[in-house]
Amino acid sequence: MAYQLQRLRELIDRHPEKAGSLLLHVRSLEQSIDSLPLSCLANVRTMFEAAQSSIAGPLNLQYGEDEDFPQRTRRIIKALDLSLEGHPEGAKIEKHLKVLLGSMSGAASALATLSNIPNMRHGGALDLPTLERQHAYMLGGLCDALVSFLLDVAWSRPDERQGTHGGPFYDDDPEFNDSLDGEYALVEIAGSAFTPSRVLFALDPTLYEAARDEWRSVDVADGTDDSVAA
Repeated sequence: MAYQLQRLRELIDRHPEKAGSLLLHVRSLEQSIDSLPLSCLANVRTMFEAAQSSIAGPLNLQYGEDEDFPQRTRRIIKALDLSLEGHPEGAKIEKHLKVLLGSMSGAASALATLSNIPNMRHGGALDLPTLERQHAYMLGGLCDALVSFLLDVAWSRPDERQGTHGGPFYDDDPEFNDSLDGEYALVEIAGSAFTPSRVLFALDPTLYEAARDEWRSVDVADGTDDSVAA
C-alpha cells in the first residue's frame, strides 16, 4: 500500500480554496518516501518552506530578508492563536501549548542543519551513505503532523478580509453545497476525488456565487408557493 500523508490530504479536502499547489508537494513527498528516500529531506524542507509562505498571509506576518528557516518557524509559533475561547484559563492553556510547540523550532533547526550536510539534500560523493526508508517514514510523519497543524490553525482563523471582501465564503450556505454535490458527480483527478461544490468555489468563485444566488431565489419561490397552497 502506497504511503500517504493522511493529515495533509484531509486538510486539502477541507480547505481546497486555500490549498493551492499543496497537493503537488504532498504527492512529491509521498513518492520520494516510497521510491526515493534519499530525496525525502529535500521534499520535507520544501514543504515546510511552502507552508511558511502560505501561513504568512493569514497570520499577517512579513518575513525579513535576513530571517532564516528556524527564525520564521519561531515567529509563526508566536503568532498562532492557540487559546480555547471561553475557557477561564485560556491564556495558561495557550502558553503551555506553545511550550509544547517549542519542539517544532528544534525540528526546523535540525532540518536546516541536515539540509546543509553533504549527501543529505544535495552534494556529496556517490559512495557516501544516504537516508533510507526508515528515515523517510520518520521525516514524512513529522512533516504530515507539523505542517498540517500549522496550516490548519492558520486557515481556520476568521478571515480578517471578510469585512471588505465582497465575494462568497464556502461555508456560508452548506445546504447549497449539498445541493450541488447531489446534482453533480465527484471530480476525480489522479486518484483523488473532490466534491463539485468545492471545485466550483475554488476555480470560479464568481460563478459559484451566481449559482448560489439563483438557488436561493428558487428556494424562496418554492417556499412561497408552498405557503400559498397551504
